[in-house]
Amino acid sequence: MGPILFFIDTNGYYAGMIELLKLMYPYLRPYLRFAILASLCSIPLAAIKAYQAYFVKNVIDGIFDPAATTEYALQLGGILVGLAVINYPLRYFHFFGLRMVVDQATCDIRQDIYTKFQHLSASHYAKTKQGNLLSVMINDTAVFAEAFNHAISIFREPLTAILLIGVALYHDWKLTLIIFVVLPFFIVIFNVTGKRIRRYVTKAQEDNAEMTHHGAEGLTGQKIIKAFNLQTYMVKRFNKAQNNFLGHKRKSNSAEEHSHPSVELVAATAFGVVIVAAYFRAQDGALTVGEFISFIGALAMFMDPVRRYSKANTKLNQARGAGKRIFKLLGEPEEVNTGTVDLLNFEESIEFKNVTFGYGKSPVVKNFSLKINKGEKIGLVGLSGSGKSTLVSLLLRLYDIEQGEILIDGVNIKDYTLDSLRSQIALVSQDIFLFNDSILENLTAGVSYSEEQINEALDVSYSNEFIKNLPDGLQTHIGDRGLRLSGGQSQRLTIARAFLRDCPIFLFDEATSALDNESEKTVQAALDKVASHKTVLAVAHRLSTIQNYDKIIVMKEGEKAEEGSHDQLMEMNGEYKKLYELSL
Repeated sequence: MGPILFFIDTNGYYAGMIELLKLMYPYLRPYLRFAILASLCSIPLAAIKAYQAYFVKNVIDGIFDPAATTEYALQLGGILVGLAVINYPLRYFHFFGLRMVVDQATCDIRQDIYTKFQHLSASHYAKTKQGNLLSVMINDTAVFAEAFNHAISIFREPLTAILLIGVALYHDWKLTLIIFVVLPFFIVIFNVTGKRIRRYVTKAQEDNAEMTHHGAEGLTGQKIIKAFNLQTYMVKRFNKAQNNFLGHKRKSNSAEEHSHPSVELVAATAFGVVIVAAYFRAQDGALTVGEFISFIGALAMFMDPVRRYSKANTKLNQARGAGKRIFKLLGEPEEVNTGTVDLLNFEESIEFKNVTFGYGKSPVVKNFSLKINKGEKIGLVGLSGSGKSTLVSLLLRLYDIEQGEILIDGVNIKDYTLDSLRSQIALVSQDIFLFNDSILENLTAGVSYSEEQINEALDVSYSNEFIKNLPDGLQTHIGDRGLRLSGGQSQRLTIARAFLRDCPIFLFDEATSALDNESEKTVQAALDKVASHKTVLAVAHRLSTIQNYDKIIVMKEGEKAEEGSHDQLMEMNGEYKKLYELSL
């Protein structure tokens, strides 16, 4: 490889490295001092390697010199041992230190990615496959870390190569010129194979993300998959993604494996020419045995940087694609949180004023207006797709409306900070979310509550009935997504969790729609009890659950079709009455 190759930007190697380092710098900065110290070890390490190559001449010529003494031999042996002793801690600190920095920085990146997940907008999740996001956090960060662990050698190899070439030049500058002749061949190899590797690795990483997505679907959808006998279909989908990955992976592996033996072939050819040229030099008496062996040793050692460069080049090409995906995700816009006002206490009312919103080109909610006074309980009913759940999402500010405004206590919710807005609202949804942890951890979610508060929440939600029969009580682990519990039990836990938050506003989004009749009665009783003194906006699947509410809004095609109490709406003999009779 040599100094020339190191300073020629083959295949954009250094440009790519600089680009990645710029992106990585904020993550490397906390450990920069340690990384610099570890990198500085490369100077004595390179010098030791070069001196070892040079020292071979003294060993060979000295040992075979008739005038050599035992003392001289011991001195030579002592120097070699001394070099190894010095090399040991330097090498350990250099490699271990830099790898520790890379590993820690990678952990920081992974943590930032996971934190990013928590702050991405709902619209981003609506258009992005879950498996792709998981692949970035798990697979791409692993590729990135591995590439940097290989690439750290570039801080040491240029100096090593220069010093080894210096040793070779010192022994015989004419023979050394042969090495410079083969340098262009190395450059061509790295350019050609690097482009191919980068092209196929990028496609393989995309296929890997698709595989991860199918894998996640296959795990989360087990109930439906088994119910519809979709096992074979799911396996076929996964295998299709896997075969695409395998095809691109084979091509990238093929390009990589062409690279390494090509480098070896060029190097072997250069060595062959050097040996022939050295023969003639030796015949002319211009080269001693010791000088020849030292020269060959320097060239052999010189091949180590070539091999490491070749490996690092391959890994860096893989890292470019992974790095772009990682930092593209980290650069995605988060939820808009420009509000500066803290909503400390909900005091008066919630008001939707001429609200229009759509997920695409067509509006889902059209010119909707509604005022909810503190303490009122409002029900939302209508056919699927009429915009009921969308209104819940808009009040939580999961999406920003296109026209109109939503006010709480007369202030636009966009002016409130997201944390303070959502701290006033408790959501109980048909989509039950529970951690793979204990019941207690699911209730508290890391917040400290007194035993009295927890017991009250369990009583109000009718959760004590089943928890007391569990062998470990509150410490019982409920499995992934609460699969060890029934649907009714899981929903009662989410109600208890909402009660513990003690929010003044409760949102019920079809909270009983997925339950059987018996579970529904228990859960509905818990909802009524929990929300007895709260302001409630409830999306109802079964209209009997809201017939005692202060007001019921009938939604149709995103608009308010009817409004009134249960009795008033029944007297209208309109949409509500049809829906009510259908729900019986």
